[in-house]
Amino acid sequence: MSENELPQDPDRWEEMLRAVMGDEAAERVIEQMRASGMNPSAALEGMQNLDVTAVMDQVRSMLGSSGDGPVDWSIAEKAARYQIQSEHYDSVSSAEGEHAREALSVASLWLDPAVDVDPCTGPNQAWSRLDWLAHSLPTFKRLTEPVAENIARAFIQAIVAQLDNIPEEFRPALGDTETLPGMRNLISAVMGLQYGRGMAELSTVCFGTADAGLPLVEGHTAALVPANISSFAEGLDAPEDEVRIFVAIREQAVARLYSKVPWLRPRVLDAVAAYAREIQIDMGSMEEQVREAGFDPQKLQEFDLSKVFASEPTESQAAALAQLQHLLSLVEGWVSAVSLQVASAQLPHAVALGEMFGRRAAISSPAQRVFGPLVGLQIQPRANREAQRFWEIAYAKLGIEGRDGLWKHPDLLPTVAAMEDPDSFFDSSGPSPAVAEELDAFLAELLGDDESPTDSK
Repeated sequence: MSENELPQDPDRWEEMLRAVMGDEAAERVIEQMRASGMNPSAALEGMQNLDVTAVMDQVRSMLGSSGDGPVDWSIAEKAARYQIQSEHYDSVSSAEGEHAREALSVASLWLDPAVDVDPCTGPNQAWSRLDWLAHSLPTFKRLTEPVAENIARAFIQAIVAQLDNIPEEFRPALGDTETLPGMRNLISAVMGLQYGRGMAELSTVCFGTADAGLPLVEGHTAALVPANISSFAEGLDAPEDEVRIFVAIREQAVARLYSKVPWLRPRVLDAVAAYAREIQIDMGSMEEQVREAGFDPQKLQEFDLSKVFASEPTESQAAALAQLQHLLSLVEGWVSAVSLQVASAQLPHAVALGEMFGRRAAISSPAQRVFGPLVGLQIQPRANREAQRFWEIAYAKLGIEGRDGLWKHPDLLPTVAAMEDPDSFFDSSGPSPAVAEELDAFLAELLGDDESPTDSK
């Protein structure tokens, strides 16, 4: 069943409502319909030609709820859960969970002698796609809401500009024409559906906590999504067990960075927020789509967010995006370098898998598939190979401790120019021992700890 298709069998409507809303909320809707003299099966059967957007809007109206802010995140989560359950449902069997946790444990043991960043203190986990959604939603909300505020504001401006053309039958739905509460609520619901579908798509392709290109999961944990790894492994020359352990090595490596380098995750997320706050909206495209929708709430489901973002970023946006892409390249390059170093000694297909993941990060990363169309953020790291080469040279020249010590402070990391010419960085521009020691002392004082955040155990 496609994402815009509803159950044709009336007997499945209660099942659909419970899947989307939960048992308690679905039961309230059904009871309210019966109390008003309606036959739920007959009423819902009459809606079989509508799509999920229309159903969710009707349910939202029945419950008398409205979203707080530009996105109704309750609808977003329900829409994501419904799409996952109806199209991409998976569960983690006891055997799959054991294999995933074992792979993560082995990967961490292999990484211990190869990196000077401590392992995560949280548990190793195996997640279903619904589990991944639940863990990732809070950060996804933080990243996308600033953009949604700009979109909603532009949406209202476009509607106000067309007030004279609003058909009479839709005017009651708008409410007060000064504040347009009805339309604001509808926009909040539409944005919730758009973002919910994006989250559902991400849940089907992400392997772990930071595979989207951004650290979406809070906390100190490492996790794998077995269903997505199995799908990815289909058709590869390497056996699934080998693919799983290779993914586990990458997951443990990136989880160590984001959980044990205290400045890294906040800086990445702050760079996204700095870009998102200044997203410019193409009002011409916005107004054109509003006119084409004709103020029909059901037609707003077809609203294409990817067309409303201005093509040229502001100067400060360009700077924020460059910083973000550079930092993500350094993360991806380090993960690729240490993963290949560890896996090459253990896995026959390590080099081929490393190449495949390199192409995936550059061409079809999960972030490119979702964040670009939904928030206008093209976060593709553009120098992954250069970054991987930099970290390989850093290991050759500085050893494990010296290489990973560069993560102690962002000022120790190479600039874009230095990353392109790593020999000059290490021969003349690299951090002096005195600078490194000074930064160590600063971080120890800041963290109230005598041990550096990347010191070995």
